[in-house]
Amino acid sequence: PTLRSDLVELVDYSKWFVTRLNTNGVLLTKELCNKLYEASLDSVQVTLYSHDEKIHNLLVGANNFKKTIEGIQNALDAKLNVSINTPLCTLNKDYVSLIKFINEKFGIEYFTCSGLIVTGKAVEDQSQTTQLTKEEITDVITKAKEYVDKKDLDLNFTSPGWMDPEVLEKLKLNFPT
Repeated sequence: PTLRSDLVELVDYSKWFVTRLNTNGVLLTKELCNKLYEASLDSVQVTLYSHDEKIHNLLVGANNFKKTIEGIQNALDAKLNVSINTPLCTLNKDYVSLIKFINEKFGIEYFTCSGLIVTGKAVEDQSQTTQLTKEEITDVITKAKEYVDKKDLDLNFTSPGWMDPEVLEKLKLNFPT
């Protein structure tokens, strides 16, 4: 896996705009994170599937959990603004435990999640069977929202069509129309 060799240059060139890097965190070395900070990167969103190493590695199809965790730490050490994104499925529906783990370990306060998008290799039967139902995703998000509200953390659910608008409104996760 590689990143664009001119990533830091692109961020630096775009410093008058809001810049955000979405990544799995595996290639976030100390050196790269420091350069991105100096180039005025506004934020980094790292995708973490689970606080459980085995589940994360299973879902990404690689043994990357420790590298992702190290990348998160490197980004924080470089003073980058870090958020955590999690595509939710039946294997990682204990989402509150992931939020708790990340907040306690790193102090990160901003989380985003979505339903598992079944595309590419994820269209295979094995992946499709891990997709949450509307009721399951509503339950997961409701518990997560209750937890983050108690801890004064932020949560954004990026798949609004997967839940009833009334539920999103009640949880204060509604989106402008």
